[in-house]
Parts: sequence; C-alpha cells; structure tokens
Amino acid sequence: MPVITISRQFGAAGVPVGRALAERFGAELLDRAIVAQVAVRAGIPEQELESYDERLPSLWQRVASALAASSHEPDAPAVPYPDHLAPMSVHERLVEITRAVIEEAAERGNAVILGRGAAFILGKRPGTLHVQLHASLDARVRYLLSRVEQIPLEARPEEKSLRELCRSIDAERAAYVRRLFNADWLDATWYDLAVDTGRLGVARTVDLIESVARSATEAAQKPAAVGRP
Repeated sequence: MPVITISRQFGAAGVPVGRALAERFGAELLDRAIVAQVAVRAGIPEQELESYDERLPSLWQRVASALAASSHEPDAPAVPYPDHLAPMSVHERLVEITRAVIEEAAERGNAVILGRGAAFILGKRPGTLHVQLHASLDARVRYLLSRVEQIPLEARPEEKSLRELCRSIDAERAAYVRRLFNADWLDATWYDLAVDTGRLGVARTVDLIESVARSATEAAQKPAAVGRP
C-alpha cells in the first residue's frame, strides 16, 4: 500500500479515519508515535510534548525556552547536539527531528501518518497518497458534540465554544503549515484526494480512501506497457 498522509480540519474525524485505515492495512499509525520519537531524540520527557501538534506553536516556544535554559525534568537525558544540527535553534531542531521521523516512516512503508505537515514533507515522493479531510463547521461541531456525550451534561462544552475551538485550531494549523512550508494547507492541489467527512461519514470515508490506496498500489505494480517493435 502507499504511505497515506492525512491532513484534517479540526473535528473532521481525522483520528478515527486514520486508525481505521491503519487497522485495515495492518499499517503503522503515526500520530502520538511521532511525539514519542521526537521526545526521545530531542532528549526531553514525552509529557513535555504530549500536546505537541502543528496547531500549538506556543508549546514549541515553551519547550524551546525550557531546553535553551537547560531546565529539563530531573531524570531527562541531556539534549544532544549533533554537529550537523549545532547551528540550529532548538525550535529548528525539533522541526528537523519531526521531519526525519516522518521520512523514515515513509522509507519503511506501510504507514498512515496523521498531521504534522507530512504531505508537505513527503511531497511527490513515489508510493505516497496524500489525503485531506474537511467538513462544514456545522458538521464538525455535531461530530465533536457526539464525542462528548459521555461527559456529564453540566461539564459539556457549549456549541459556541466548540465553534470557536474549530476556528482557532484551524487557524493555528494553517499558520504552522504556512510558516514551515510556505503553503496553504487547504489548497487541494497539495493532495491526491480531498474528502468531505461531514457528508460521507467516517465509514464511507475510510472505504473510499482504502479503495483509492489499493488502486494506486495496483497501478504502481503493473509492468510498463511494451510497445511493438
């Protein structure tokens, strides 16, 4: 199967879609796994990066400041500074480590990579399928409300708060991609497939992506046509 990258608007069901695809293909799912590997390679506790995402530049700044000041957790290993990374700022090093983790996963193959600008990092690399998930704001709010049904009614977020959350997180993700890759993350030309999960739902979205991925794999495996002499 091709390596599948998933870019998603907040509330467009990226996590369940990614998990379902990984299960169907028996593939490695890189979401929190990226966080863990970046933490290990940067030499800082994973809890410092557990909320890391392309939507949280403020966390990057906090972690960078902590590392620069050598204010690590007591049991954390020292931050390594390989020669080829020495001139970089800590922020740049974290970005480069994230890039390396994604590129290595793509090299191994059979992976589903959620977020982290993977589509922009891997670009037109052979054997990749870049997917973008989106939905109307109303659909995303309905999806998020369905996910908090088990929370006591008095503690559930209001619909207005969820709308603002969608807008703010999307804005941060857009800024992350624009800052690192000078690209518009919602520009469909960056992706092979753009899906409205609000209209199709999770199950049909997964079916569609699986079908496209398998077709792409079959097409890539066919021998090139031989012309007549």
